[in-house]
Formats: sequence, C-alpha cells, structure tokens
Amino acid sequence: MLKKSLAGLYRQVFSVKSSSTNLNFRKLSRRVNMVKDIFIVDTRCHLNKSISKAFTKLGYEAKVATGFHGVPDEILKQAHGYTAICVFVNKKISPEQVEILKDNGNKLILCCSAGFDNIPLEQCKAAGIRVGRVPSYSPSSIAEYAVSSIMALAKNIQKSYELTKTADFTIGGLQCMLLEDKVAGIIGTGLIGKKCVQKISGLVSKVLCFDAYPANDWIKTIPNAEYVPLEQLLAEANIISIHVPLLPETHHMINTENINKMKKDVIIVNTSRGEIVNTPDLVEGLKSGKIFGVALDVFEGEKAFMFKDMTKVGYEHYPELQELTSMHNVIISSHIAFYTDESVKQITEKTLRNFKGFIGESEVDEKAFVA
Repeated sequence: MLKKSLAGLYRQVFSVKSSSTNLNFRKLSRRVNMVKDIFIVDTRCHLNKSISKAFTKLGYEAKVATGFHGVPDEILKQAHGYTAICVFVNKKISPEQVEILKDNGNKLILCCSAGFDNIPLEQCKAAGIRVGRVPSYSPSSIAEYAVSSIMALAKNIQKSYELTKTADFTIGGLQCMLLEDKVAGIIGTGLIGKKCVQKISGLVSKVLCFDAYPANDWIKTIPNAEYVPLEQLLAEANIISIHVPLLPETHHMINTENINKMKKDVIIVNTSRGEIVNTPDLVEGLKSGKIFGVALDVFEGEKAFMFKDMTKVGYEHYPELQELTSMHNVIISSHIAFYTDESVKQITEKTLRNFKGFIGESEVDEKAFVA
C-alpha cells in the first residue's frame, strides 16, 4: 500500500509532460519499486564510465563492479535483483555461473562487444536469460589501426624508436619498404575488411581481396582492388591484413604451409582473432627472414593477458610470445584496435538500445540478440 501511495504522489507531483519530468518520475518510480537495472562487470576501460553514465542519465540504476580478476562467483552474486548484467570481451561467464544469474533474477546479459563466445548460450537459453550484443561498432577504428600498423612496420618505426632511446642513430638495419609500388592482400571483406581496403587502396599499387562470400558490386567502387583466390593472394601480396572471423576453416590459417607460399619480406597484420595465426609457425617465419614484420593486436592465449598488468609475471609460461616481444620487427598490442572515442560511443548507445528494447521502452532489434 505504501509503495502504491508513494507512486501515486509522484505521479501528481510530476504530472507535467516534459523529458526532464518523465526522467525524474522514472527515477523515483523505479526506486519506489526497488527496480535495479544494469550491473556492469569491470570492462577495465572507459566503457565502465561511459555505459554507467548513459544509463543513469536516463534514470536507470547502474552499478560498476571493479577490483577483481576473472569473474568470481561472489561478484556475480552482487548482481542480485538487477535486470541485466553487462560484460565485455575480457570477462567470461561459465556454464555453471548461469545458475547464479538465474537465482539473482537476472533476465538479460548485455555483451558490449560483437563477440559472444564468452557467454554459454545454451545454458542461458535454458535459464530463460536473453543475450544481446553490439553487432558492429566503428569498423573504421579497427581498419585504421591495421593500416597504421602496416605503415609502422614498413617504415621500421618501432625499431628506430628503440634504437634512438639508447642514443643509437645508426641506420644500417633500418631500410624501409616503399608502399606505393606494392600489393596489399586483405583476407576477409566484411565491414572492417572493406574499410581497410578503402583506406589502403590509395597507398599501394593494387589490393587483392579474398572472401568466401565476395561483395562483387562493392569491389567495383575501388578501382585498384579485385577478388582473387586465396592462393593467389598469398603468392602475390607484399602486405597481408587479416579480417576474418574465427571458424574451423580459419583456425591457424596463417601456418607454415601458407607462410611458405608468401613473398619474401611479407608484412602480416592480425586485428581479427588470435587463433587464426599459428604462433610457433609465425615465429619460425620471422626467424627465417621470410617475414619482414608482424603486427598482432590479437594473439593466441591473449585471454590470460587482456587488459591486465602482467609485468610481475611476464611471459614465463608463454615462450613464443616472449620470443615475439624480443623482436624489433614485431608489434604486439593489447587488443586496442577497436578502442577509439567513436567505438566507445557506438558501443554505449547500442548497449543502451538493447536494454530499452528488452524492457519494452523501444523496439527490439532481434538481430542484436543471440539468445
């Protein structure tokens, strides 16, 4: 009775129809009814603040849980009573933990990423928990990072930078690669691959593309680009940038067999999924001199490192990674190709829209839901 009386009072007080009044009423009404909205599991980046701010601005109750590794059970239990929990690619929900979410009364998992392999979909479906994601966000951000990596490798920027830090200004091992007469190979022409083709086409003489489902009409808009079989791309490209999803067919696509088909002094860039590249085979390709340089924003075993300070542990359990990081012609970064102002904005907006669609405050985008 008390809740109903208070709710009625709030309706009288905030009867004027305006966006700010409706916002205030929503805040008070949800508090009266003890509705909690989104529980954000530490993304270890600006998304914590961005998503929380966007939700609270509209009167939703948001909580950010930080200060832990992995996803401990006791952290998930803190989400009791929240409609949704929000997770990023650096966190994984185990099949067993779905029971905790069910006991919490959580009805929705919001993945603030395109990938959702960190969520046990079958167990969520069985528990009646829906799973939403952000199918795409600023493909240009990742494409720009790939092209930037290509430029950095071709111009020996990292090696030169490391030498000059020690006052070594010799240039004996710093001969660079001119790009304007070279051939770029783009494996995968989804949203990100297309952007990469568009951005690099003006820097090279030709762009060879491979995709299992070629976009034949789109390719006509890039004068110096064409689709070719994968074998031809591997054999003719001076630069290879990878933009395919991780599938059984693409797992370890970059291996000794395919590296041997590539041109001498090839540049390889991977901003897609780490398991597409066989790390030991890549190390051998570098040591043999076949590969001019490599940039990996993703790599095998990255879950153990993602968004963490691992300086105390280092690479002691990952010898191949340790070897790669010791090479001057290798750039390894911490899964940051996506991480731009525009990406954070788009991820935040879509995560909010997914939530509003789920609770009936806007139209549901079923294409964004995977369970």
